[in-house]
Amino acid sequence: MYEAFYQFKAKPFALLPDSGFLYPGSEHQAAYSLLEYGILSQAPFMVLTGDPGMGKTSLLQKLIAEHGSKHKIGLVTNARYDIEQLLPWILLSLGLSTKRLDSIEAYHIFSEFLSQESKRLRRVILIVDEAQSLGAELLEELRLLSNMNDGKTLKLQIILSGQPDLHTLLQRIDMTQFAQRIVVDYHLKPLSEIDTANCIRHRIRVAGGRPSLFTNKACALVHRLSRGNPRLINQVSDIALTYGYAEQARVITSKLVAQAALDRSKGGILPLAAKEELVGLAAAPEDPAELDDPIPTTVSAASDEACRVSSREEDYARAMVLKEQGRLREAVELFHSAARDKSMWFKAYSQVGLCYVRMKEHHAAIQAFRTALEDPTALQQDTLDVLYVLGRSLESVGKAGHALEVYQRINHVTPTFRDIENRLRELQQPPKQTSHKGRPLTGKYTWFGGVVDNVQRFLIGSRK
Repeated sequence: MYEAFYQFKAKPFALLPDSGFLYPGSEHQAAYSLLEYGILSQAPFMVLTGDPGMGKTSLLQKLIAEHGSKHKIGLVTNARYDIEQLLPWILLSLGLSTKRLDSIEAYHIFSEFLSQESKRLRRVILIVDEAQSLGAELLEELRLLSNMNDGKTLKLQIILSGQPDLHTLLQRIDMTQFAQRIVVDYHLKPLSEIDTANCIRHRIRVAGGRPSLFTNKACALVHRLSRGNPRLINQVSDIALTYGYAEQARVITSKLVAQAALDRSKGGILPLAAKEELVGLAAAPEDPAELDDPIPTTVSAASDEACRVSSREEDYARAMVLKEQGRLREAVELFHSAARDKSMWFKAYSQVGLCYVRMKEHHAAIQAFRTALEDPTALQQDTLDVLYVLGRSLESVGKAGHALEVYQRINHVTPTFRDIENRLRELQQPPKQTSHKGRPLTGKYTWFGGVVDNVQRFLIGSRK
């Protein structure tokens, strides 16, 4: 209704979870970083809690989007304590079965699936949303399923997301065994007044509007009414825009927010705070000084940074889709765009290299992998993975000496890494007799088609 008037490309305050609009403030960044750390460190259990409307589902959607290409991720929703077993819901979330199976058959299907994914060097990540509804018995079933992980290889990771009742449930004495397996535990807190203003302006900018559309006093009032709850921030801001459109107001002031919130609160359902001040604010004349109050530099800078990060993440996500579709040239362009954000340098250039490998442009792939390795912030394990595929790429173009140097570097850090011992042994042997075309008679250099898929499973999907 008001989108055209305010020149939005989309509704900035829609209530449906959308990771593209997620404001990367300190709270949500910390929560996401911990979840990502849990995935990378192979934590068996992770827990994310927060009040309703805090953005938990949007965070999980972001996690799925950025890690779904490397791991098999299943999302279980609407499971309740009164169902007999959780495993059928798990099989449904992973696309393994829609039929009603007995417990033995269901367990067998799930066990075989974990084994097959493990052989493909992929982990299964199970996300259970609204996990507070499961109750102790179904949580115990999850704990028993985690025993499928053997002593050497982690096959299954479980993320529980829910309201504060989940945190209370996990603190019970009878849940001690479960709680001891939780490596990551984060509780999302409400946004501060500054973060609320940043969030409003971030969402407006992502939607294509002017960040200065809401005055400072309007943002402050939205914070008081919502107590920093993102869902309520969206509700109040959306209705304020509706009132602004009705009055053809080019700027949303605190008076407009007060009028909108006052009318919305008359139903008595929306849990807004600070209602007592709405009557006075709604009846008071507009304050001309409010329109001249500039946006604080810190708020503006934060909004710019959030928009920039969001744009680069969108480029990366679109590039991954193009890569899956085989549109590799287009994907490379977007990966280069994403790499302009230094926090995405490593993963973006790693993906550029993999695209060139698939295009059989091995020299370009080698350059891309070397560019990725210039990132000093990359984690050691991820660096080793890219070094390995760099070494295999060097072998493919006949640069065995350079490849040997790369493998020796890997061996110095982790001698047991993949097949490094064999690679070193093979390259240090005298050259084998070759055919008239210069290819080894043993045919051992037909590796490249398979190694690309293997390495992609190791590459990081998101990086700070």
